[in-house]
Amino acid sequence: MARRRQPTESITSPRRITAVERQRQCLELRMAGATYAAIAQAVGYTNKQGAEWAVRRALQKTIQEPADQMRQLDLHRLDQMLLAVWGRAKGGNLDCIDMVLKILARRARLLGLDAPEKQVITGERGEPVKIQVVFHEMPAVIEGEMRYSEKGSQLSIQEPSGDGKAASV
Repeated sequence: MARRRQPTESITSPRRITAVERQRQCLELRMAGATYAAIAQAVGYTNKQGAEWAVRRALQKTIQEPADQMRQLDLHRLDQMLLAVWGRAKGGNLDCIDMVLKILARRARLLGLDAPEKQVITGERGEPVKIQVVFHEMPAVIEGEMRYSEKGSQLSIQEPSGDGKAASV
């Protein structure tokens, strides 16, 4: 049997408003230096993971909401510009057609509608760039001491010799 979806709860429902307020409190406590365990106890979460989730969610909203508002404002502006030149573009005015295409391209970029562009990295003359990965193995030293030499930027490993003196490897 298929599961029935519950109707979406209003963003102004008392439960959602309470949840957002708790998230705000958690974020304020975290910014003041409280641990997640202390936040959970103060705000009423059953464990520190609940408080950590609330802080993350509050941070996401702090960043995401202004970005969404700016995106909507820019879309509105682009729609107004498109409306202003649309009639003349339909009439065949080449400058207006060019403007419409630029507005539509900007709108598509803003909404993420364009497919990502493939990037090809080439050398100075257009040839493919060769990448060489070099791994250096460091010898295992069980008893010994590693020392970095400033001269020549070399690493030397000192191991104890049988006579109690260190021998260089």
